[in-house]
Amino acid sequence: MDNLKFQDFKMLVFKVGREEYGIQISNVVSIERMNSISIYPNMPPHVLGVTSIRNIVMPVVDLRSALTGKLLPPTETTRLILVNVREREIGLVVDTATEVLDIAPDMIQHPNLLETKDVTFLQGISKIGDRLLILLDIEELLQDTTNLDALKDMIDSFKNEES
Repeated sequence: MDNLKFQDFKMLVFKVGREEYGIQISNVVSIERMNSISIYPNMPPHVLGVTSIRNIVMPVVDLRSALTGKLLPPTETTRLILVNVREREIGLVVDTATEVLDIAPDMIQHPNLLETKDVTFLQGISKIGDRLLILLDIEELLQDTTNLDALKDMIDSFKNEES
Protein backbone atom coordinates (compact mmCIF):
# COMPACT_ATOMS: atom_id res chain seq x y z
CA MET A 1 0.00 0.00 0.00
CA ASP A 2 1.72 3.16 -1.19
CA ASN A 3 -0.22 5.67 0.89
CA LEU A 4 1.09 4.48 4.26
CA LYS A 5 1.39 7.63 6.37
CA PHE A 6 3.54 6.36 9.22
CA GLN A 7 6.63 8.46 9.76
CA ASP A 8 7.99 7.48 13.14
CA PHE A 9 6.14 4.15 13.63
CA LYS A 10 5.40 5.03 17.26
CA MET A 11 1.84 3.98 17.92
CA LEU A 12 -0.52 4.53 20.85
CA VAL A 13 -2.31 1.24 21.43
CA PHE A 14 -5.88 1.24 22.70
CA LYS A 15 -8.65 -1.32 23.04
CA VAL A 16 -12.22 -1.32 21.86
CA GLY A 17 -13.84 -4.52 23.03
CA ARG A 18 -11.33 -7.33 22.52
CA GLU A 19 -9.62 -5.68 19.55
CA GLU A 20 -6.41 -3.68 19.81
CA TYR A 21 -5.88 -0.64 17.61
CA GLY A 22 -2.99 1.71 17.04
CA ILE A 23 -2.81 5.35 16.00
CA GLN A 24 0.29 7.43 15.40
CA ILE A 25 1.52 8.95 18.63
CA SER A 26 2.26 12.16 16.71
CA ASN A 27 -1.53 12.77 16.53
CA VAL A 28 -2.02 12.25 20.29
CA VAL A 29 -2.16 15.27 22.60
CA SER A 30 -2.99 13.43 25.84
CA ILE A 31 -4.98 10.62 27.43
CA GLU A 32 -7.64 11.63 29.94
CA ARG A 33 -10.24 10.04 32.16
CA MET A 34 -13.78 10.51 30.93
CA ASN A 35 -15.00 14.04 31.44
CA SER A 36 -18.52 15.43 31.47
CA ILE A 37 -19.96 15.73 27.97
CA SER A 38 -22.50 18.35 26.93
CA ILE A 39 -25.05 17.23 24.40
CA TYR A 40 -25.15 19.40 21.29
CA PRO A 41 -28.01 19.24 18.77
CA ASN A 42 -27.65 17.80 15.26
CA MET A 43 -24.52 15.80 15.97
CA PRO A 44 -22.84 13.79 13.20
CA PRO A 45 -22.98 10.01 13.76
CA HIS A 46 -20.90 8.72 16.70
CA VAL A 47 -20.38 12.21 18.15
CA LEU A 48 -21.48 12.18 21.78
CA GLY A 49 -21.28 15.94 22.29
CA VAL A 50 -18.63 18.42 23.40
CA THR A 51 -16.36 18.67 26.40
CA SER A 52 -13.86 21.20 27.71
CA ILE A 53 -10.41 20.10 28.79
CA ARG A 54 -7.86 22.70 29.85
CA ASN A 55 -10.24 25.39 28.54
CA ILE A 56 -10.33 23.87 25.05
CA VAL A 57 -13.81 22.99 23.79
CA MET A 58 -13.73 19.90 21.60
CA PRO A 59 -16.10 17.34 20.12
CA VAL A 60 -16.15 13.86 21.64
CA VAL A 61 -16.33 10.94 19.20
CA ASP A 62 -17.21 7.47 20.50
CA LEU A 63 -14.76 5.18 18.69
CA ARG A 64 -16.41 2.27 20.46
CA SER A 65 -19.67 2.83 18.57
CA ALA A 66 -17.85 3.86 15.36
CA LEU A 67 -15.80 0.65 15.30
CA THR A 68 -18.34 -1.82 16.71
CA GLY A 69 -21.76 -0.29 16.05
CA LYS A 70 -22.62 -0.65 19.75
CA LEU A 71 -23.32 2.24 22.12
CA LEU A 72 -21.76 1.33 25.47
CA PRO A 73 -21.78 3.13 28.83
CA PRO A 74 -18.38 4.29 30.16
CA THR A 75 -16.54 2.12 32.67
CA GLU A 76 -13.71 2.80 35.13
CA THR A 77 -11.14 2.07 32.40
CA THR A 78 -12.82 4.11 29.63
CA ARG A 79 -10.45 6.79 28.39
CA LEU A 80 -10.63 9.90 26.26
CA ILE A 81 -7.71 10.12 23.84
CA LEU A 82 -7.22 13.72 22.74
CA VAL A 83 -5.94 13.91 19.18
CA ASN A 84 -5.02 16.80 16.93
CA VAL A 85 -6.54 16.46 13.47
CA ARG A 86 -6.50 19.32 10.97
CA GLU A 87 -5.36 21.65 13.75
CA ARG A 88 -8.40 20.77 15.88
CA GLU A 89 -8.46 18.80 19.09
CA ILE A 90 -10.95 15.95 19.20
CA GLY A 91 -11.67 13.56 22.07
CA LEU A 92 -11.91 9.86 21.20
CA VAL A 93 -13.71 7.52 23.60
CA VAL A 94 -12.03 4.10 23.87
CA ASP A 95 -12.32 1.22 26.34
CA THR A 96 -8.73 1.65 27.51
CA ALA A 97 -5.40 3.04 26.33
CA THR A 98 -2.70 0.47 27.00
CA GLU A 99 0.77 1.38 25.74
CA VAL A 100 3.03 3.06 23.20
CA LEU A 101 4.82 0.71 20.80
CA ASP A 102 7.56 1.14 18.22
CA ILE A 103 6.56 -0.81 15.13
CA ALA A 104 9.11 -1.59 12.43
CA PRO A 105 7.91 -1.18 8.83
CA ASP A 106 8.50 -4.88 8.14
CA MET A 107 6.07 -5.76 10.96
CA ILE A 108 3.15 -4.15 9.09
CA GLN A 109 1.08 -6.30 6.76
CA HIS A 110 -1.35 -4.99 4.19
CA PRO A 111 -4.12 -7.53 3.55
CA ASN A 112 -5.91 -7.23 0.21
CA LEU A 113 -9.08 -5.98 1.93
CA LEU A 114 -7.23 -2.75 2.70
CA GLU A 115 -7.19 -1.94 -1.00
CA THR A 116 -10.96 -1.40 -1.08
CA LYS A 117 -12.34 2.10 -1.00
CA ASP A 118 -14.57 1.40 2.01
CA VAL A 119 -11.71 0.92 4.47
CA THR A 120 -9.38 3.81 3.66
CA PHE A 121 -8.84 4.40 7.38
CA LEU A 122 -7.13 1.00 7.84
CA GLN A 123 -3.41 1.36 7.25
CA GLY A 124 -2.31 -2.14 8.07
CA ILE A 125 -2.16 -4.91 10.61
CA SER A 126 0.83 -5.71 12.79
CA LYS A 127 1.36 -9.08 14.46
CA ILE A 128 3.21 -8.64 17.72
CA GLY A 129 3.70 -11.98 19.43
CA ASP A 130 0.24 -13.51 19.58
CA ARG A 131 -1.49 -10.11 19.27
CA LEU A 132 -2.96 -8.50 16.16
CA LEU A 133 -2.82 -4.72 16.16
CA ILE A 134 -5.10 -2.89 13.71
CA LEU A 135 -3.40 0.31 12.57
CA LEU A 136 -5.70 3.25 11.87
CA ASP A 137 -5.32 6.54 10.05
CA ILE A 138 -7.24 8.62 12.58
CA GLU A 139 -7.93 11.51 10.18
CA GLU A 140 -9.42 9.14 7.57
CA LEU A 141 -11.43 7.29 10.24
CA LEU A 142 -12.91 10.49 11.61
CA GLN A 143 -13.69 11.75 8.11
CA ASP A 144 -15.42 8.46 7.27
CA THR A 145 -17.40 8.20 10.51
CA THR A 146 -18.19 11.79 11.47
CA ASN A 147 -17.49 14.28 8.68
CA LEU A 148 -14.64 16.43 10.00
CA ASP A 149 -16.01 19.57 8.39
CA ALA A 150 -19.27 19.19 10.34
CA LEU A 151 -17.23 18.82 13.57
CA LYS A 152 -15.31 22.00 12.79
CA ASP A 153 -18.54 23.92 12.14
CA MET A 154 -20.07 22.55 15.34
CA ILE A 155 -17.15 23.71 17.50
CA ASP A 156 -17.03 27.10 15.81
CA SER A 157 -20.74 27.63 16.48
CA PHE A 158 -20.36 26.46 20.09
CA LYS A 159 -17.53 28.96 20.64
CA ASN A 160 -19.64 31.74 19.11
CA GLU A 161 -22.52 30.94 21.50
CA GLU A 162 -20.16 31.24 24.50
CA SER A 163 -18.97 34.72 23.41
